[in-house]
Amino acid sequence: MRRLAMLILGGAVAAAGVGCGSDSSVDYGLYSNNHGENPAMEKKVITVDSTERIQQNQQLGLTSEGTIKGEAPGILLRVIVQDVFETSFTDGTQTPPGSRVMAVEIQVVNAGSRVFNGSPAAGTTVIDASGKKYKSQPSTVSVDGGEVFPNPFGLQPRDQRTALVPFVVPVGVNIKQVEFQIDKGGESGLWRVP
Repeated sequence: MRRLAMLILGGAVAAAGVGCGSDSSVDYGLYSNNHGENPAMEKKVITVDSTERIQQNQQLGLTSEGTIKGEAPGILLRVIVQDVFETSFTDGTQTPPGSRVMAVEIQVVNAGSRVFNGSPAAGTTVIDASGKKYKSQPSTVSVDGGEVFPNPFGLQPRDQRTALVPFVVPVGVNIKQVEFQIDKGGESGLWRVP
């Protein structure tokens, strides 16, 4: 019995020592998807250096995955910009003359330990070839091709959602980049659009 108590105490001391190092640039996030929505992502562990992650998040290609940390502790998202395509409003909203409606399809996975209550649409912008940025349309609109992210939007840890973020851009403008920022003080990702 005494030996068992020492083993338990030794294990507790070892567990308490995890994460006590001085390297604050390492983030540990565990994502385990047991819902069967995306088996390729099941039980994937995130252990990346913040500097390396931020650099990688600025060089993402379409369909690449970015790991984006929020300002608040426990907020960590895995984001994939899956597609950018032309669409149209289906709720009676009028497209301004000389403009067209674009949709960005985004998959958001909550890889953190807290509920993500931000709005993916509010944190998403598209950038044209000249560097001009365009803000998303309100979440109250509907577009052809899929569901628009609702606002408010709550995503529990380990859950995921794929939806659209709509934009109105001038005719002839080519979207070259999609930027996603998790919140005002958090990290962002930048995806290149071919």
